[in-house]
Amino acid sequence: MTTGSYQFESLENTEFQTERLQQQAQAVRGIEANLLRSAGIEATHDVLEVGSGPGFVTSLLAELAPQGSVHALEPSPALLAQIQTNVTQPPAKGLFVHQGYGNAIPLPDHSIDFAYTRFVLQHVPHPEQVVADVHRVTRPGGRFCVVDSDDGLVLFQPEESRVSRLLADAQAAQARQGGDRFVGRKLQALLLQAGFVNVRARVLTLTSTELPFPVLFNILLGYKASLLGDAVDTRTLFEDLSADVAAGRRLVVAGVFIVTGERK
Repeated sequence: MTTGSYQFESLENTEFQTERLQQQAQAVRGIEANLLRSAGIEATHDVLEVGSGPGFVTSLLAELAPQGSVHALEPSPALLAQIQTNVTQPPAKGLFVHQGYGNAIPLPDHSIDFAYTRFVLQHVPHPEQVVADVHRVTRPGGRFCVVDSDDGLVLFQPEESRVSRLLADAQAAQARQGGDRFVGRKLQALLLQAGFVNVRARVLTLTSTELPFPVLFNILLGYKASLLGDAVDTRTLFEDLSADVAAGRRLVVAGVFIVTGERK
């Protein structure tokens, strides 16, 4: 398996991409903590994070399961090397870092209480394989929570033609690399297909009146712009949109699907 449409080492300006991930994680940390608690994470859980990146969310998982353990799975060596530094308070039973892919998780059957993956399945050519392997390693009664994008939830009012073109071009580019910008709406079916029960899906929306616009812009368009490289003048686009948002002339909305399931 490959990382599909997310090859960190080949992205434009990897330092910026790491900063973007950190900014994104910090901006929604409180929201994400509440999301994880409602999804069923507990203090004593053995936790798996599929696609941990540099560990910014791994640190939150360690904080929420302080008496358990956290297994961080990440294919990128460059990102993997940062996890230990970014998780300053490992859980009592340990922080375990694994290089690998979500369709071949290097853990025994029924060894995890809570699994989490965010903004990963949109990049994976065969997300059903990842969900199936998470099901394999999850204990009976354990929980799986998936957060991912769906470009059907992106709204600019009034519309901006440059954004519409960027979205369409990024959708096509990601699809060519095996990704899917509309995976969010498919997550419920994927979990049910893998055998999870009590599957629940909801949508979380964030607007330009709730988040600082630079954060929202990077969440919505940061990765897409890096995917398209020099074909997009992101600086001018950001400046124009920022002025519109600050003056109240434009509303920007981003949404994500949150889907949870239980291992029977």
